[in-house]
Amino acid sequence: MRAVEHFPYRDLPLIRCEVPGGATRIARVVNASNSRHMGGGIEMAENVRYQWTTLYDEILFIHKGSMLVRTQGRELELGPGDILWLPEGAELDYDFTGRACEYFYALHPFDWAAKHGMKEP
Repeated sequence: MRAVEHFPYRDLPLIRCEVPGGATRIARVVNASNSRHMGGGIEMAENVRYQWTTLYDEILFIHKGSMLVRTQGRELELGPGDILWLPEGAELDYDFTGRACEYFYALHPFDWAAKHGMKEP
């Protein structure tokens, strides 16, 4: 059995994450080092916009700020407390232009990038 882990907010290991439209900051705290199936963490984005197609199933929980997501002909304005389900293959336009957002994400499988011959951004 693997150990239960606590990740204090003040100690999250945020790193710069390069995305096609700029950069975000991300703390990938649930990963291959402590899980056999899931990935998860916190991402912070500000004044960046990028398109992405999910290669995994993912759940986002908006903690602070707001984000705009365009998908399937819809425009979704997300704010604190909102949850977004993203099935594998979802085509998205993430828009943080003029705004900042901090959100928790959980995804499956954690090794999506390796399975697609990629490196995580």
